[in-house]
Amino acid sequence: MKKLMMKMLFILSTLTLINGCSQNNTNNNSDKMDKQKEMNTSQTKDSQKTTLPPKIDPIQEQLKKMTLNEKIGQMIIAGFDGTTVNTNTQTLINKYKLGGLILYQTNVKDAPQLVNLTNNIKATNSKNKIPLFISVDQEGGRVNRMPSSIKNTPSARIIGNTNDEKYAFNIGKVIATELQAFGFNTDFAPVLDIQSNPNNAVIGDRSFGSNSSLVSKLGVSMMKGIGSGKIIPVVKHFPGHGDTSVDSHLELPLVKNDLTRLKKVELVPFNNAFKNHADMVMVAHILVQKIDPNYPASMSKTIITNLLRNQYGFGGVVISDDMTMGAIVKHYKLKDAAVRAVNAGSDIILVGHGMENVATVYNSIYSAVTNHTISEDTINKSVYRILTLKHKYHINNNKVSPVNVNNLNYQLTTTISNTTTTNIAKSKLLLNIATKAKDGSILNSDFHLKSTTIDEVRKIWGKEDKCEFVDTAKGTYCTYSKKNVVVAYNKGQQLFEIRSYNPSLKTLTKEDIKKYFGSPKSDVKTSNKEEIISYTVGTHTLKFVFSTRTQILSLDHYSIYNSVLTKNNMAS
Repeated sequence: MKKLMMKMLFILSTLTLINGCSQNNTNNNSDKMDKQKEMNTSQTKDSQKTTLPPKIDPIQEQLKKMTLNEKIGQMIIAGFDGTTVNTNTQTLINKYKLGGLILYQTNVKDAPQLVNLTNNIKATNSKNKIPLFISVDQEGGRVNRMPSSIKNTPSARIIGNTNDEKYAFNIGKVIATELQAFGFNTDFAPVLDIQSNPNNAVIGDRSFGSNSSLVSKLGVSMMKGIGSGKIIPVVKHFPGHGDTSVDSHLELPLVKNDLTRLKKVELVPFNNAFKNHADMVMVAHILVQKIDPNYPASMSKTIITNLLRNQYGFGGVVISDDMTMGAIVKHYKLKDAAVRAVNAGSDIILVGHGMENVATVYNSIYSAVTNHTISEDTINKSVYRILTLKHKYHINNNKVSPVNVNNLNYQLTTTISNTTTTNIAKSKLLLNIATKAKDGSILNSDFHLKSTTIDEVRKIWGKEDKCEFVDTAKGTYCTYSKKNVVVAYNKGQQLFEIRSYNPSLKTLTKEDIKKYFGSPKSDVKTSNKEEIISYTVGTHTLKFVFSTRTQILSLDHYSIYNSVLTKNNMAS
């Protein structure tokens, strides 16, 4: 019995051992299979990674399809004559396939014409692969290319006087609004030059001021404002046109400052603009003798490549100032200047005037590439930057609708007036006018009606520029131009009217005056194309005279007047 029991236990143990071994083998096989699956999965993933197609650069692909002629065309922005798309304009677009056009005041007649012009330019270019830069110098102030029916924006100097970054941004944005409305996409503004030379008339009030920090702050704010309105801002004139006394439109200005000084003053606003992602910069026709004594900045590799590109790290589009300006054509052959500018690092050559000049620049660059004076790699890099910028701003050939002048002017007026600083300045100005009026006097004059004679005026101010008897007013009007004042006296030599032509009056609108003084006693339009609103102040009449020669009312002057004094009370 014991033997039988022992045999059974042995058999059971053997079966258990066999089963355990079998289970272990199964587990091992399962582990091997799992590992094999993991390896296969990993290999599949690796295989998928390596077979993904490379990322395509659409700009590079577009560039590859372009001919050399098309590439060179993209590197030119040209001006043209006339207010319509004529045969010459069609040739510029269709034959040379230019990168863009620039419009000047001579191309603009009125609002409907300007819309038709830009729309027709786009229509003419529609067969070309690449849309045009449609550009303009719209700085505000005296550099204004808009139709006369459109309210102008203030000059950079007026903006600078506010020292208000938000205001500068808003002015930039509203400039973009008007340019968009008329079909533009590029603005050669803002000016980042510092007015460090008081004899510099070509820059003058186009500069925000004489302080590098202020120009830097407000200039970049305006640049951002323009860009926010989907217009390409072009900062200018690198490396700084402020410390010159010669107009580069006429001659080549010399700058005697060294690089250390430039970096501390003139280059500060540009450096700030580059840090804030400026897209395009215009290089000036100025000879910076201590950096490059041989060539102006617009043709200098030392300035464009070494300084602008390498030291300041600017990777955007570089455009020359107009190559038909006196600074260039009086000293260099245009064909040589264009080639040298490209080799120096310019991406775009601006040819403001003359179709024959466009042909010269185009042909000279083409010849320079074919004879290896300019490398095709240089051309490709420039065109790549140009195409990238056009893609960034979604430049297209879409037409714009007719402009509602009233709506646009409302936006402009609202923006121009919408600043605390400006409103405070206006309030102070109006308060000063009102206070002086009560005493029978005006701004920038201490003379009073009733108590002052013309002899007393002459004793203090000297002889007037001119005098004229006005029969309807029954008195003689004498002009003191330097004082911005006209005084009128009766036969008894007593003053009965004093007029102020103070420049600060230009900031006041009819609405400003009504808001401050209330409803006028009278509001009349004259045959002299004037609108006069009048108020009674004590025993005097306060008159504001607006010019109606344009669609926008402009305050010409104001006066304090006393009709009683027109009678010859003091005559013998």
